[in-house]
Amino acid sequence: MKTLWYSTLIVITCISILLLTHTYVFITTPLTPEKPILIEIEPGTSAWEISRELKGKGIITDGLMFIAVAALTGKASHLQAGTYVFEGRHVPLDIMHILFKGRTLRYRITIPEGSNIFDIADIIAETGLLLRHDFITSASSRDSAAFFGIDAPSMEGFLYPDTYYLFPHMTALEIMAKMVERFHQAYSSGMQQQAGLLGMSTSEVITLASIIQKEAVFNDEKPVISSVFHNRLKRKMLLQSDPTAVYGIDNFHRRITPKDLQAGTPYNTYRHQGLPPGPICNPDKHSITAALWPAETPYLYFVSKGNGSHHFSTSLKEHNRAITKSRRNTR
Repeated sequence: MKTLWYSTLIVITCISILLLTHTYVFITTPLTPEKPILIEIEPGTSAWEISRELKGKGIITDGLMFIAVAALTGKASHLQAGTYVFEGRHVPLDIMHILFKGRTLRYRITIPEGSNIFDIADIIAETGLLLRHDFITSASSRDSAAFFGIDAPSMEGFLYPDTYYLFPHMTALEIMAKMVERFHQAYSSGMQQQAGLLGMSTSEVITLASIIQKEAVFNDEKPVISSVFHNRLKRKMLLQSDPTAVYGIDNFHRRITPKDLQAGTPYNTYRHQGLPPGPICNPDKHSITAALWPAETPYLYFVSKGNGSHHFSTSLKEHNRAITKSRRNTR
């Protein structure tokens, strides 16, 4: 009887050691997917279903062990719904932290309205989380846009300006997934319907909104500025928006000159008719709304008064007088 008890104790001890070893190896061994993996977790999805999805997509190696560790750490019932992108080296505890999205947050960044991908790269690089060049390379890629189902030359315009919390070891795509999710929350079904009524694609709406964002200082002027661009588009006039001429120039922070307006880029609306190939910054909801619901005006021109507001004109003659007056006031 004593021998049987000892034998049972040895078996239990060996099993416990094997389980502990397996658990240790599981939680400390990172996986590196061959390509970025997009996973969408719907509200109400159970922790077990989430673990099966993670296992099925090669993000973790053991679904049952993931559930066990999540339960032991108190996270199993608090894994959050949302869109996630997994890329790079992550241990299972990293995955849990990302899905938990609560007390483990480490990096807080705020993306101002009108920031472009170069500005966003600067903000992210300041955290030390990612190299500036790495973010710009990924955000500038049409492949990244296609990965998120966005019909645009790059991620520009769809990285919604807001405050975000980032996790250690996140990659550019993982960071952008959070911003794209926020964009889809802001771009409502009503906006999509209005875009359809205007005969505009989502990319065209955001492109126009990005120009409005760069031209306007005050939100109450945005619908009026929008009306100018809509009126010019209807008349097949060049949009002649100064910010489009310098889009794509990294670290451009000076006054735009007449020479800049001759730039040969496809974004320059002084040289190319219609909207640019894609957005020139990431607009806020006010600019998107203005692009979709412009004010009803006869205006075809506007010029800055030098105080953030603009003078609007219906004729070139009136516009030239306003420019002369604006230059006098500036001097």
